[in-house]
Formats: sequence, C-alpha cells, structure tokens
Amino acid sequence: MARAFRVLSVCLLAGLCSAAQTAVAQSVEPLKPTVVDDAAVPPLPRLAILPEDDVELPPVKRRVRPNPFAPLGLRQGGITYFPSLGVDGVVSSNGAQASSHPKAAAGLHLRPAIRFESDWVRHSWEGQASGDFTRYLGNIATDTMQADASSKFRLDIHHDMRADFDVRYRLSQDGSSSSEVPNTAIGDRTDHTFTAGAAITREFGAFDGRLKLGVERRIFEDVKLSGGGSEDNRDRNYTSPSFGARLAYVDPPALKPFIDVTYEPRFHDQKLDRNGLARDSQGVTASLGVTLERGPIWSGEAAIVYAFRDYKDDALKTNGALGINGNLTWRPTELTSIVMTLGTSLDETASATSSGSRTYSGRLDLTHTLRENVNLLAGMGVSTTRTEFGAEDTITSKLGVEWQINPELAWTASYDGTWFKAPQSADSYNEQRVSTGFVIRR
Repeated sequence: MARAFRVLSVCLLAGLCSAAQTAVAQSVEPLKPTVVDDAAVPPLPRLAILPEDDVELPPVKRRVRPNPFAPLGLRQGGITYFPSLGVDGVVSSNGAQASSHPKAAAGLHLRPAIRFESDWVRHSWEGQASGDFTRYLGNIATDTMQADASSKFRLDIHHDMRADFDVRYRLSQDGSSSSEVPNTAIGDRTDHTFTAGAAITREFGAFDGRLKLGVERRIFEDVKLSGGGSEDNRDRNYTSPSFGARLAYVDPPALKPFIDVTYEPRFHDQKLDRNGLARDSQGVTASLGVTLERGPIWSGEAAIVYAFRDYKDDALKTNGALGINGNLTWRPTELTSIVMTLGTSLDETASATSSGSRTYSGRLDLTHTLRENVNLLAGMGVSTTRTEFGAEDTITSKLGVEWQINPELAWTASYDGTWFKAPQSADSYNEQRVSTGFVIRR
C-alpha cells in the first residue's frame, strides 16, 4: 500500500510539472503575431463627424448679405418708415387718348409714396400710401391721378390663433373711352373705394379655418358735360357688407389646398337708378385653389373662382362669371423673378339693358437684376370686359430700367404702351409714353 501511495505521488508531481511548463509556454505566446476577426470584436465608441442617415439636421440658414443700395428708412420706436418721391418728365403720343388725330403732349409725372413696417416680437403692423399724378402742358391732354392707401394689423392671440385687420382706400378714374362714361364728358370720372375687414384664423390639426367680416363702400363722382350741366352718378353709389369662410389643408409642406366662400350683398343709396331699376343685389363668390408656400422657385396662390350676382329687379338677369384668380411668383434664377397676376370680377353698370359686366384680366411682370444696383423691368397685361354692347379689350406693355445710384437716389426710365379697343371704333385709341426721372427716398 505504501508503494501505491508513492506511485500516486509521483504521478501528481509529474502532472504539476507539465502544467507549469504549459503555463510558461502560454505566457510567451502573445509575442507572436495574431490574426483576429474584426467582425467578432465589438466596435469601440468614437466621435462621429458625419451624422448617421436616420439623424435629421436642422436646415442650414444662409447668411444673406444686405443690399448696400437699399433704402435705410426712418426708425421711430418699433416702426420703420420708408418715404419716397418720384419726379419724371413724360412725353405722350396721345395725351388726350383720342381715337383719331392724336396729338403729342409733354408734362410732369409725380409719384409720392410711403410705407412702414414693424419689427415687433409678437404681432405686426404694416401699411403703405402712394399716388400717381400726371399733369400735361396746355389743354390738349387729359390730366390723370390715382391713389392707393392700405394698412394691415396682425394680432397674435395664441400659438394657433390670430386676428387680422385691414383697411384700404383707392382712387381711380375712367375716361370717355369707357362705355360707362358719356362721350361728351369733360375729363375723367373719379371713383372712390373704401374697404375694411376683420378676420380670425385658427389651426385645427392639419387644417386652418378662417372667418372674415368686411364692408366695401363705393362713391362715383359726377362728370361735367361739354354741352353744359353734369351727369349725376349718385344712383351708382352703394355699400356692400360681406361674410366669408375659408378652410385650408396645411399639412402638406408645399401645396396647401383650400376652399373659400364669400357672401356679398349690395345696397345702393337710391332704391331706383336713373332708369327706374332696383339694382340692389345678392352675390356669392366661391373659390377652390392652392397656396404655394414661399420657396426658392415658386410662391403665391391660385384658384378657380365662380362668382354670380342676382338682382332685386326681375328685369335684370343674373350675372355670373367663371375664371381664375391668383398671384404667382416664379424665380428661375437668383437674379430673375416673374410675377403672374390673374383676376375675374363682376362690375356694376348704369345701362338700362344690362345687369352688369364681367372682367377678366392677366398680367406678367419680369424683373432681372443686371447688377447689384441695376434692375431691368418688363411687363405685359391683357384685360377684357364683356358687356351687353360687346367687348372692351385693353393691352398694356412696359419696359424700364432702375439704377440705384445710392440708398437715397435712383434714376429711372420707362416706356409704357396702351392699346384700347372699344365696341364702337370711335372710342378706340392707342397711346405710347416715354418717361425718365429720379426717385428720392429715405
């Protein structure tokens, strides 16, 4: 038994020696080159300069260098005012807009204007006023004047609700070439339009809803006649309240479809007009269109519109028109922009045999920045008014250049052409005008 114990001890001692030798051999093994499968080793954390594909970065805002020739404005509190005055010399091929034997005329063209805008953190207020007055030398031409003033105020009630208020005044003129002005009229008829509105807009998830109340007041001045006396236009004056509702789907990032319906009755100052007709009416305008969010190429709004007006007097037919309303801006390059304007409207008339007229208009205006302080301008417009007596068609064209000498002074030159075709050839005319001058601004 003792012998067996000695044999077992020797075996154990031999095993320990063998294990020790193995351990010594393993300790030297790392000195040899080792090939390791990279896929089997987990990646170490590292600083990533480029984001992963599923990480969305905020859009990078480009720093726009301010135009050194832009007007600086006059700052008062949180509002900046931008006044300007344009003074041009003008030469017309047909200052009196005569259909035959046109006579050239020269005169002075004044364009006073002012606009303002706020830079408040919340809410906003902006407005503008402008005038366009042409005075010719002598009595061979018709002096013209136009004026426009408007203001908009936005009240931010909540993050998803706002209120908008707007007012506007517009002064316009119609000459004897229009079927609504007597051929014996001395000078143009002057019209005044006042509008005011209040709207509230609220977001409902993917939708925007808007309700708007408004009122329009139109006043037509009397016109002096060459044979003595004047045309009394008080029966044309009317007041038109309005109520409108609009629903837009705003979830798409670019195209936002909408539907708009407006109810507009008209109430004249006199129950019966000069022909003994009751011209009070009920009108509805419905629009189906899309808004393009302001982007680098396209922006604006366009809609198919249908308008109709039903009159109180049974002798007057319902007047209706189907057309397109819109204002779209296309920027094919950073230096060029093209603005397209389309319009459809129903207008009043004093004719005993007509309930009203329908006007369709379209215009294209191009601006190209030749240099940082030089802009080239071009435009063309087409308008047609359908009446019971036929169509009145007007084509206008424009070419011009603006050279901004410094932020306070600019030189302008332009050519304007007008071709008017009336149902009666005796009222048709064409006129070409060339003007040049300076604009003083602040």
